[in-house]
Amino acid sequence: MSALPPQIAKMSRVPHRLLDMGVPMGPLKLLRTRGRRSGKPRTIPVVTFRHDGVEWLVSPFGDTAWVHNARADGHAEIGRGRRFRRVRLIEIDDARKPEVLLRYRRRYGIVPFVRHAFRATPSQGPAAFQQEAGSHPVFAAQPAD
Repeated sequence: MSALPPQIAKMSRVPHRLLDMGVPMGPLKLLRTRGRRSGKPRTIPVVTFRHDGVEWLVSPFGDTAWVHNARADGHAEIGRGRRFRRVRLIEIDDARKPEVLLRYRRRYGIVPFVRHAFRATPSQGPAAFQQEAGSHPVFAAQPAD
């Protein structure tokens, strides 16, 4: 399992607290998953974005704890403050994935840790992101049933 780099883990505490208080922070939201072993709620700040009418979550750091939890349960909550909505997280690994990774990198590449998490650049096109597809899990967030 891949862990967040220590500097990122420390930096995520501030947005986590602000989002927990309900402060809007652009594309950052809190993702609540159920721990795959403990069953306890686990919350982490994530970026969500819309592309082709779908809300996407990308893990720039690979198979992190939230990815393992999402794979184990398939359901989560996304929101901030007291406003959360239940979603079904569906991992994709098809022809859409390189395009979603390209869009994510293009949109958030100004953030240093996002830029450094990818070898490919948007100018190289989707084919370059196909080569990185195995390193960055991608989930579609759909309304829960």
